[in-house]
Amino acid sequence: MEHVFEVVGLRSWYNRSDPVLTDVSLTLDAGEAVGLLGVNGAGKTTMLKALCDAHRGYEFRSMRYRGRACRPDTPAFKQQRYFALTNDTSFPTWSLDTFIRFLDRAYGRRERPQLLDELIDGFNFGGYRSTPFGQLSSGTRKKAALIAAFQTPADILFLDEPVDFLDFAATEYLYHCIVAAAERGQAVLLSSHIAESFTRCTTRLYVLSAGRLSGPFDTPGDSDAVAALVN
Repeated sequence: MEHVFEVVGLRSWYNRSDPVLTDVSLTLDAGEAVGLLGVNGAGKTTMLKALCDAHRGYEFRSMRYRGRACRPDTPAFKQQRYFALTNDTSFPTWSLDTFIRFLDRAYGRRERPQLLDELIDGFNFGGYRSTPFGQLSSGTRKKAALIAAFQTPADILFLDEPVDFLDFAATEYLYHCIVAAAERGQAVLLSSHIAESFTRCTTRLYVLSAGRLSGPFDTPGDSDAVAALVN
């Protein structure tokens, strides 16, 4: 079966003589949510940034999108992936409505008003859609980032610690959104250090430790078994 995305032998660094990632290989399939598990500081964010060309210190043996060789900065790949960073402080003067209009132009797709309205209601964001991002609390800003991610019909969603800053109700709705995105046929890769994120949403797990990625493993059914994969 052809994978939506595949990378082999990714290395990444801030100081090339002391790499953060030394051997990362993974595959993503359409209609599947996959977990990226690791303790704080393992390099999960660095890995996602490298895959999305948001971090310049990287190299790899091969990378393919729908069977075709690509790089993180290949335009055809960039238009089919969306990266939601855990703590995004970009566009502080923009509101969600402004940002969504920008994404509609950037991704060359028509608006999805019904899905957008569902996401705004689900994340209880209705009172903030015209508020500049810079005026939002960390949790509310995170909701805006996730609304933008899930309303973008890219083939691949990269979600960096999506649970961070969310309250209980928003976290529950986030899990619903991840499952729904996979059911729509998207490939989702989410990083987290919270076991429940994986038991609720994913079918497979990769574990990042000491710069190397192991797996994939079938997602265990309980949190203790997920934690044991790191240990």
